[in-house]
Amino acid sequence: MNREDVRSGIYQVWRAAQELGVAEIYSNPSPLPVNAEFRDLILSNSSNYIDVYNKGLGLSHYNILLSDYSFFQFSIEGDNNVRYAFYPNPYTSNSNEYNNWFRSRHEMVEAGFLTHEEFLSLLSDKTGMGNVPLLRYENAPAQRKKLHHPCSHFHIGFHSENRWPVRRVLTPTAFALLVFKFYYGAQWRTVGDDEHVHIENSFDRTLISEKTRCYLVSDELFDPEEERAFFFG
Repeated sequence: MNREDVRSGIYQVWRAAQELGVAEIYSNPSPLPVNAEFRDLILSNSSNYIDVYNKGLGLSHYNILLSDYSFFQFSIEGDNNVRYAFYPNPYTSNSNEYNNWFRSRHEMVEAGFLTHEEFLSLLSDKTGMGNVPLLRYENAPAQRKKLHHPCSHFHIGFHSENRWPVRRVLTPTAFALLVFKFYYGAQWRTVGDDEHVHIENSFDRTLISEKTRCYLVSDELFDPEEERAFFFG
């Protein structure tokens, strides 16, 4: 996995978001550099998820913003050392009242009655009530410690010390397709369901194909004892 692979993957993620009807802003087509202000907030023991989400949104520190104001970040430092993150909008809920509020303000942005920055300010005044977790993926060969810090792993939720081992090195497209499949399932099925003889959803077929591009972590970085434990295959 190199920088060009990640750049190409970001574009493919944007195309998938467009196909699903959830694309909002294609902010940065290249892997993100480190943003010191955002990084320091993530590392602060006093910060919470809403603080981090608001800062990323306010700094436009994302590659892709979705129509529900969730966003993706993709970065790489040297070959194979990648970080992908999905920051869900923490203000969304199953409440019709909130969804109507969000939809009406978003329509005002599209009509030019509200600026993007004004909408972000209104959004940050809401009370967090989302139920979709932050999802991060990292491949960090230099940080790998057997049975403690997997080379390839997921972080699920805001707690930074949970690392779920992954046997493969994910592409940006594979990571985003997993997000779309599990968190945007209605759009995934509505747009993708077809009458294919074996796999009746075009996005599922794409995800299966993309898995073949996610190569296995080498045996030096994933040894037999780790394979005997639990991991994402």
